[in-house]
Amino acid sequence: MNTDSASNATVSPASQWERPPRKPVLVDEANRMLAADYTSMEADLRPGRLAEILVKSPARALFEVINGRSAGVGLAALVIAAVCMAACGVVMGMLSGAHQLWAVPVKLVLGSLASLVICLPSLYIFVCLSGGTHSLAQVYRVATLAVALFSIILLGFAPVVWVFSQATSSAAFMGFLHFMFWGVAIGFGLRLLLAAFRYLNQCEMKTLRIWCVLYLLVQLQMCTTLRPLVGEYTGFGLQPKQFFLSHWTLAMAGR
Repeated sequence: MNTDSASNATVSPASQWERPPRKPVLVDEANRMLAADYTSMEADLRPGRLAEILVKSPARALFEVINGRSAGVGLAALVIAAVCMAACGVVMGMLSGAHQLWAVPVKLVLGSLASLVICLPSLYIFVCLSGGTHSLAQVYRVATLAVALFSIILLGFAPVVWVFSQATSSAAFMGFLHFMFWGVAIGFGLRLLLAAFRYLNQCEMKTLRIWCVLYLLVQLQMCTTLRPLVGEYTGFGLQPKQFFLSHWTLAMAGR
């Protein structure tokens, strides 16, 4: 009798793997914010409406990407990014005027989309390595939300940029101003990306921070490849190869 009870109470080593332990629920501020608004948009998917939701309650757009009208939200996010980047390009081109008024917007739109495409495979791999279970299409659409938010915030700085572009002709100063605003805007975009994947997978996703650094470097090099974005128009073709740190050094020296 006692022997049978002891054998029933014994748990075989194999049975320990039948039910893996549940992941601990994250309770930080970003997850509480997303959890509170993680519901359907309950509205049309016009880019203007999506832009407002991304600023006010991005969790609702994230819900649509994962559980709802994912294709429509992804397309609307790309439209937002393209329109906002084009508008920022027009303001950026006002420093020199002439051909820069159309060349800079085209370069910014192409550069932003190219950076997303270049970094998408590595983003998917890093999400998988961090414990994520989403498909490549879902990872791509979450990334488009982050890029769209980044573009919206950057456009918000456009009036300030316009004021200074009318007050100075210094390409070095305007370049520094653009870089400062770009850093703030892309910081919010990457913050949304990290918070979204952490909430969806309920784990830290620490390796995604490595990808964020990679994405920043690609963006910086893309801006150098498509130069000049600030300054006189020198043609629409690609400029000679140059590392972005070398380009900054020469630009600050006025060469």
